[in-house]
Amino acid sequence: MNAGGDPAPDATYGDPVLDLDRPVTDRLLLRTVPGAVDYLAEELRELPTAGIVGRRHDGVVIEFAGPLRDLAANRYYTTLAVLTADDAGIARSRESGALAAVPEPPRFRVGRLGERRWPLRDRLTASGWRNAPGDWDVNFEPDPEGTAAELGGMYWTSRFGELVRAPASTTPVIATVMLRLAKVQEGQRVLDPFCGAGTLLVEAARGGAGRLLGADHDRRWVRSTRENLAGAHPPVTLWRGDARALPLPDDHVDRVVANLPFGKRVGSHRGNTTLYPAALAEIARVLTRTGRAVLLTEDKRLFTETVQRTRGVRIVKQITFTTGGAHPSAYVVTTRRGR
Repeated sequence: MNAGGDPAPDATYGDPVLDLDRPVTDRLLLRTVPGAVDYLAEELRELPTAGIVGRRHDGVVIEFAGPLRDLAANRYYTTLAVLTADDAGIARSRESGALAAVPEPPRFRVGRLGERRWPLRDRLTASGWRNAPGDWDVNFEPDPEGTAAELGGMYWTSRFGELVRAPASTTPVIATVMLRLAKVQEGQRVLDPFCGAGTLLVEAARGGAGRLLGADHDRRWVRSTRENLAGAHPPVTLWRGDARALPLPDDHVDRVVANLPFGKRVGSHRGNTTLYPAALAEIARVLTRTGRAVLLTEDKRLFTETVQRTRGVRIVKQITFTTGGAHPSAYVVTTRRGR
């Protein structure tokens, strides 16, 4: 993936190329992070080739008629699967649906289908599919509608590429939602004072930021951020530093986006009791009069109490996600000085 986040011309998984331009007609499930479903649905409603027929807590079901390229650039979902109830549905999709975009012979894996697993594997192999659990194009998983046939070439990482990851990195879909909430305008300065491996700054680069600023207390993650932002179009300034003492003048940045330490995998609640007030005070200081911050944390009570005690800022929106067994919230914080 380039630093701006643009998808490659063709989505790949392994060596073969998924045919994104072949017109297909199919019933598809786009899975996402719980909390991002509304944003995914909003994007899909803009597509004339997609009709929403159902919503789940972690995805959207659509009837789709068009090339998969129409869906490839959407950053609000992680996986795409064909929904089918039986072998006849798999055959139909292989003839005229999304499975027709998979190259011959299709490599497959059969996941947690219970007693259905081995018979399906044998039937697919007999019909010319190649069983390749470690290097598959299609992964069959259970679904309330029968079976979900996930397309490897439509995974988020297949469409946009791998990023270097820190242990508690923001997931790319959550980063996409956070930058949407930040409402970055072209040319604005965007700061992440807890940048980790830079996932949020990568998304900010794609969104038209004019300058990227990032800091982390760990030199390793500053290097990782630099790697993930290699070739970014906006100028990038990164440094090893403390979010409680930013080397920036007052009213200097337009947007702040950050994944704060939750106090679990990174840091501790006790540490956050001193970190959050100092970091929020610095964020309030460096934001412009019309500044906006989007901050992610699971230490929610402490965060909201800290904002209430921090002069010049207020919470205007909260979105809760479910990811990796955690339930963090993204808080949109604006400056009171802009009122």
